[in-house]
Amino acid sequence: MNTALTVERIRLGLAPLVLLLLAGCGNTEAKLPAKTDEAPAPIVVSVATAHEQALPTTLDVTGTLMADAQTDIASEIEQRVVEILVERGQYVAAGQVVARMDDQDARNQLREAEAVEAQIRERLGLNNGQDFDPMKTPEVQQARATMERAEADYKRFVQLLDEGAVSRAEHDLRRADSLAAKAQHDTAVNQMRQTYQSLLAQKVRVAMARKAVEDTVIRAPWSGVIAEKAANAGRYTKKGDRIATIVRIDPLRIELTVPEGAVAAVRKGQKVSFAVQSYADRKFEGTIAYVGPAVRTDSRALVVEAIVPNAKGWLQPGLFATAHIELPAGRPSVIVPAAAVRNDGGVFRVFVAKNDRAEVRIVQVGRDVGGSVEILRGLQTGERVVSRQVDGLADGSPIAGREAK
Repeated sequence: MNTALTVERIRLGLAPLVLLLLAGCGNTEAKLPAKTDEAPAPIVVSVATAHEQALPTTLDVTGTLMADAQTDIASEIEQRVVEILVERGQYVAAGQVVARMDDQDARNQLREAEAVEAQIRERLGLNNGQDFDPMKTPEVQQARATMERAEADYKRFVQLLDEGAVSRAEHDLRRADSLAAKAQHDTAVNQMRQTYQSLLAQKVRVAMARKAVEDTVIRAPWSGVIAEKAANAGRYTKKGDRIATIVRIDPLRIELTVPEGAVAAVRKGQKVSFAVQSYADRKFEGTIAYVGPAVRTDSRALVVEAIVPNAKGWLQPGLFATAHIELPAGRPSVIVPAAAVRNDGGVFRVFVAKNDRAEVRIVQVGRDVGGSVEILRGLQTGERVVSRQVDGLADGSPIAGREAK
């Protein structure tokens, strides 16, 4: 009986222990580690290799556009303006009439000068255009005939004196007449020579009178644009008074100020590109044609002039220009596609493909080169960069790169 009671007590004491062991086994199963997640898939990206390219170096300068030529169209005579045929801004061709002056006085003076010339020609017998010969002029021919007749009479009286038919006094009278006739002939020859010189002088007067008539018509000296009109019809002008101002605007000149430190790099024939505020979306080009011989002491700068074609007339003298002078190429630059560069608030970054992962780099960018960009710092030639930005790409992201087309 005692034995049975003891066995029962042992069974009852072991029951809680069995339950505790079973509970412990259940908790052990609940605390088994869960299965780990799989590694993320690589991001497919296009990559491009950073390469070297020699870029032209530019010098940024400022300047002012100037007319290739500018001059005042002035009156050549003192006279009243009867007609102005141009307006400000009008294009005129070389020789085109700009203004007309009263020409009545000039024409009268020309007629007078031509009449005097004709009178002298008539006296010299040059109406048919023959060359001047004093011996063929009417006055000299008449004096020669008188001289020859007097000489003949004198010779006859010499013979009569030898025969005793005339007296010595009559002989001497005929001799004096012969000598006087010869002197008159020589005088006539000299007078005709002087008259011919007067004819030459009168020709000059006729030419001057003819020019005075021509000067009543004021013409443009060369093709250009009327910049200013300084006179109107009815105004009495003196010689040298300004009628209008003309400028030549094709081509134009741009005067550039080059700082002292860049003087050695500027040469005749270099290209210049520039912009003006009036056409902010356009670029204009020119060629350096003149380099100043000395640096200005007040500004420590060199004056350079470039010729700028202006066939369409878009540019006007006086415009302020911001220009870039192309200098000889320096060291090659590192070039990458522009789409590879990311701008985060002024901080430029690229993703470099390295060991199948994306590595972010902060870079310093330079000039844009037609769909590409110059990298000044932060990237080496030959490194491969992600050529297009991809969503979700971060520093250290696994990537699968393929060459960009």
